[in-house]
Amino acid sequence: MKHRSSDLEEEDENDYGYDYSDDDGSEQDTSDNDNLDDQATQASKTAQLDKLKRSLAHVSFEQLAEIKNKMGIKEFSQTRTTKATTANDAPKKAVVSKAQILKDLREATGQRARATKEEMKRDSKHRDVVETASTKRRDPRFDKLSGQFNQDLFEKSYGFIDDYKQSEIADLKTQLTKTKDPEEQERLKSILTRMKSQEMAAANTKRRQALARERKKVESELVKQGKTPYFLKNSEKRKLELVDKYNQLGDKSMERILEKRRKRNANKDHKRVPFVRRSGGTN
Repeated sequence: MKHRSSDLEEEDENDYGYDYSDDDGSEQDTSDNDNLDDQATQASKTAQLDKLKRSLAHVSFEQLAEIKNKMGIKEFSQTRTTKATTANDAPKKAVVSKAQILKDLREATGQRARATKEEMKRDSKHRDVVETASTKRRDPRFDKLSGQFNQDLFEKSYGFIDDYKQSEIADLKTQLTKTKDPEEQERLKSILTRMKSQEMAAANTKRRQALARERKKVESELVKQGKTPYFLKNSEKRKLELVDKYNQLGDKSMERILEKRRKRNANKDHKRVPFVRRSGGTN
């Protein structure tokens, strides 16, 4: 019994002398304190970065370039980085691209940059003390200072051009008779056709101008006699020109033109006839 009681006393002493402190709990408290310190440090660094960004927002590009040269590209880029923290994840560094940096700087210092650029402009050495009238280019063909256009004088002065055209047409006809190449013949024929059509158009224009001069002369004579001046309409002018054109033609030419016109009118009338009547059926 003595041994039993002594054993119990030793167990009690061992129980009372045992250290019941929780080692895991103390380690957890230490890690929590470290995390709080890290968060506080990180918050202070973020605040410093925000303060630095706000101060850089009002700095010109020239000053930023000087700061970048002094600090170095790597350190300067690090000052432009932002750090984001979440409740569950570890803090991560978000690096801002150079394009975003330039965009932010342009938006922040746009007005200041424009003012600085205007200040950097040099004053021009050449100054107009007395304003002079600017020289304007003018075309003498359409300027009133050159006088009015005189058709008769123009035709008399440049009448030799028509002679050149006639000699050129004769040369083309000679080349056409000598050439055996089909392509060259087609080219010469097209040139001749174009020149002849231009010649006919010029002749018709001259004829219309001659008729207009004659009518004007007649009207001026009537006005001198005390009659009221009369101005022809464009439709009446065309009728008179057509009558004069037919009068200039010979009998054979006149008959040939009238025959062509009859055929053309007959074709028009034939096209207006319904198809059933043309085929011989009933309408």
